[in-house]
Amino acid sequence: MTAATTEKMSIKPISLVQPEMLGYSRLYLDFIYGRQPARDFYPAISPETVLSSLDRMNYPRDQMIEILRRQNEVFGLSYTTRANIERLRDKRSVCMFAGQQAGLFGGPLFTLIKALAIVKSARQYAERLGRPVIPIFWIAGDDHDFAEANHTHVLSRKGELCRLEYRTPPSLPIPTGEIRFEDRQELARVLDQIAEELGQTDFSSGLVATLRRCYTPEDTMVTAFGKFMAAIAGESGLVLFSPADNEVKRLAAPFFEQVIEKQQAISASIIRTNERLRQCDYHVQVEKKEHAVHLFCNQKGRRPIMRDGEGYLIGDTHATRAELKSLLDDYPGAFSTDVLTRPLLQSWLFPVLMQMGGPSEIAYFAQVSPLFELFNLPAPMYRARPSLTLVERRSAQLMQDLGVAFEDLLGDIEQVVNRVLAETFPADVQGRFGDFRKEIEEKFRKLSDEVVSFDSGLQSMAEQTRGKIDFLLNGLEAKVFAAHKKKSQETRERIYRIGNALYPQRGLQERCLNITYFLARHGGGIVTYIYKHMNSEEPAHQLLSLSESEL
Repeated sequence: MTAATTEKMSIKPISLVQPEMLGYSRLYLDFIYGRQPARDFYPAISPETVLSSLDRMNYPRDQMIEILRRQNEVFGLSYTTRANIERLRDKRSVCMFAGQQAGLFGGPLFTLIKALAIVKSARQYAERLGRPVIPIFWIAGDDHDFAEANHTHVLSRKGELCRLEYRTPPSLPIPTGEIRFEDRQELARVLDQIAEELGQTDFSSGLVATLRRCYTPEDTMVTAFGKFMAAIAGESGLVLFSPADNEVKRLAAPFFEQVIEKQQAISASIIRTNERLRQCDYHVQVEKKEHAVHLFCNQKGRRPIMRDGEGYLIGDTHATRAELKSLLDDYPGAFSTDVLTRPLLQSWLFPVLMQMGGPSEIAYFAQVSPLFELFNLPAPMYRARPSLTLVERRSAQLMQDLGVAFEDLLGDIEQVVNRVLAETFPADVQGRFGDFRKEIEEKFRKLSDEVVSFDSGLQSMAEQTRGKIDFLLNGLEAKVFAAHKKKSQETRERIYRIGNALYPQRGLQERCLNITYFLARHGGGIVTYIYKHMNSEEPAHQLLSLSESEL
């Protein structure tokens, strides 16, 4: 796919949907509007205050540059990405992060939205602050939730939601950074499936070729994901990073040791913060047991480490403190963070100015914030990632024709169907047929009586005529209701087609549909257009209209 072959499109926001309409938590709504008491859980209020703390810190910049270069060379290193990596050498440079699991074929649309958002915001903050701001996407390569990362969805050529799934799980719960697509037959099947569902378009053959090049039996879920993300967004300067790397773990070993040593203090801090959240009538996003160490160890599967008296449990295996320390010294690559210590490791490795996240991430960042002080790390600023729905011309036209707004789809879609049908079908048409039939019968009876009184021989013909009128009227009534039934089914299908495209599975499009659906229909240039027209700082949900212009 090249820019020269991409359709020319005009993409612009057609409306904004306010966050209150989307069922977000009270904590998230208070956060995006800067309201108390939410602000107290996110102490970093400006990038300038974070910078003053970052400038006093030392980071393993040279080592991370080598790691980033090596990883991104595997993914596909563009000139702009290489330049961004080199900017990390400048001791004034800082980083902006977003992250996600290594979802199949790039995962849901919001993965790309996150990536493009940090690239755009990084450039804006670099200009504002007068120093390099490097956009880094954290691929959750340590995560072992195969069932969450092994599938995605596209719309079929019929507008129906289609699930794509690589069905062969690993024999043990190992990190996605280690899970290879070793089942060649299963990988070929799911690649053939996505080719079939996307159909033949001007761009689908090139897209499928790219997928086949990225997703091979030799690739892990992380390398395949990284290659595909680099293929579609690498020219933007996005830097990809996976912590599932032995060199990263070697650098992080002192951090892991601190987590073990500070286990009780970490748990006490989380308990206090969780209680504060509940007192403020906020929810607690991540629940952890008090004796959790907030680390995992990958030995015959990734298992949580738990405090057990004076010792520890790794899954079901007991270890003394000395044995755990020895294991960390000998095999740092086996260790990884949990969801609450991951942001701390990020700020241990990088000068993190800002972290973008969605509603769930923003919620657990509230639990994490006090831990930065415990580890003597600068807490980053948090920003809500942009949220958007791509509205294709066909969907926009259907919505206009039927009088359906995006907000209508957020409720019961059958109520939308009933409303549209009621607005488009004549009221009480059945009753009006009945009234008309009675009127015809009464008038015909009077006419028939007059005709028969004039000539009794015409009675048979009069009865036949009355029967023909009744037959024709019944036929018309049947035709009307058959047309209504057909139109009702067509209307229902059209409304559900809109729902599948814009609010699939009763949720936001970005959380369900895969970017390949849009790449197949509009070409690789759609990534540039999303980047151009998306407001990376807008908390409201953005509707972006994709309308083709003349080629």
